[in-house]
Amino acid sequence: MARFYEEFLKRERVTGMIFDVDGTMLDSMPVWHHSGEQYLLTLGIHAPAELGNILFSKTMQQGAEYIRKTYRLKQTEEEIRRGILQVVADAYRRQVPLKPSVIPFLDQLRDAGIPMVVVTATDQPLVRAAFERLGLEKYFTDIVTCTDFGSGKDRPEIFHAAAGRMHSEPSDTWVVEDGLYAIRTARAAGYRIIGVSDAASKRDEPQIVELADYFLTDFAMDMDAGKNE
Repeated sequence: MARFYEEFLKRERVTGMIFDVDGTMLDSMPVWHHSGEQYLLTLGIHAPAELGNILFSKTMQQGAEYIRKTYRLKQTEEEIRRGILQVVADAYRRQVPLKPSVIPFLDQLRDAGIPMVVVTATDQPLVRAAFERLGLEKYFTDIVTCTDFGSGKDRPEIFHAAAGRMHSEPSDTWVVEDGLYAIRTARAAGYRIIGVSDAASKRDEPQIVELADYFLTDFAMDMDAGKNE
């Protein structure tokens, strides 16, 4: 079996890699999916189960604004954002695991001298806490968050900024993502796509498969099985 992480660089032109974090490298989406609900529970408010789906494509700031307006909270958007972050912070620091075969893939890319940048909707402190615990910091030259950048992955500018920091053209830059909305944005902007399977995006999987150059359930899966012809 030709494993994906062993064969990818042999078959494709790559001058830069952009990695998502949640649902792509970290199995953290269950934490995020319920974070809004858990925060509201601390205020004695029971939110509907679909709240996680509503917040999925929003930045932290957009999500805090939605919660404040929808539930008519007296808290500021910044207080709400901090409250949600507190709910998930311990999980990032102590228990959120890596997805299968992430490290071998990152090792192959690093050994080949391929620059790698993170683009994520998750705030810096959480990403860095998890990366430090899991030994991921050494692989990435930069971590670009939607909050710091001021724009979400529903717009191409954040991908262009990441590619620019690697001096990599979009056509030779690969975006590794599990979120359909981000994949759509990157694909439309000319990037190559590695779609990653995750339970949180299962309902979008047929569309992700259609858009992605490769679709993986595991970075060690068979190379040809993951290729979208």
